Amino acid sequence: MSGALAAESGGEKRGNYMSFDYHKVTAADAAWARPILLAADKVSCEYTFANIFMWSHIYHTRLTLHDGLVIVRYEDPEQKEDSPYSYLFPAGEGDIASALEEIIRETTDAGKKFQIFSISEKEKQWMENTFPGRFDYVMSRDEADYLYESAALRELKGKKLQKKRNHVSRFIRENPDYQVEELNGQNLEEVMAFNNQWANLYDNRGDEGIAEEHKAVELVLRHYRELGLSGCLLRVKGKIAAFSYGSPVSNRVFDVHVEKALYDVTGAYNMINREFARRFCENYEYINREDDVGSEGLREAKLSYHPTFLEYKYIATLKGMKTKWFI
Repeated sequence: MSGALAAESGGEKRGNYMSFDYHKVTAADAAWARPILLAADKVSCEYTFANIFMWSHIYHTRLTLHDGLVIVRYEDPEQKEDSPYSYLFPAGEGDIASALEEIIRETTDAGKKFQIFSISEKEKQWMENTFPGRFDYVMSRDEADYLYESAALRELKGKKLQKKRNHVSRFIRENPDYQVEELNGQNLEEVMAFNNQWANLYDNRGDEGIAEEHKAVELVLRHYRELGLSGCLLRVKGKIAAFSYGSPVSNRVFDVHVEKALYDVTGAYNMINREFARRFCENYEYINREDDVGSEGLREAKLSYHPTFLEYKYIATLKGMKTKWFI
């Protein structure tokens, strides 16, 4: 089913509830899903359509519009028989309580366990008040998003960011011929080639996570315009040394989906970070640089920029029902 048709579909009646009329996520769905997600005023990176699309081939993601709500369902990549259905907390103007009841019925009918993720502290309190004693909640530090004041990453002012300014200054000093370009139809193929090069550098070759991300990035770059992305690249001596792209979560928060740079070009990561913030995030209060997936190196790097706050997110399951988290 096309995204346009899905946007008009409400599902079909089964028993005492309305079933969801899912379809595979396509880039065309951005046309109707992005406006709803943006208007929901979320903070978490999961609410950018680009992220939903980017990982859809890994998690067998299904999508629908139901009663004004974007409903997104994920499955274990291996689709084991005992794996749960995992849902993004619904976004939109519809009746969320009713949608959650229908999601639970769907999992029961399918013989699946239920879990729902990316629940904010405010949404957790709402769920506890609306469904007292019905759910168990788990919060993983590894899943917390790092949020920074946009101005801080654009300007790198103050003692805390002195080292970052020094890295940028060194990069400029050692590469006076550097260039910054916005990603566009003329350089996307070159960026894809760089992404392929980066995925085979150093210790990346044997990393399954990097291999999956490599494919996901390539998929996104092939649908760059449709997904409403903004990005830039950094050239040194005419060749790409770094690139980054992202999209808004809301009118307050801009999310950085991907940032890659050559490790042996000193300051390249710091430079692309600053240039991205300057070019695309001036009208946003915060920049979300996503989670650290439990990687000590990533955590150290993200903390070194002194986040304004961490967005902690909860996973809810039915009371007493243990499930394995896979996203």
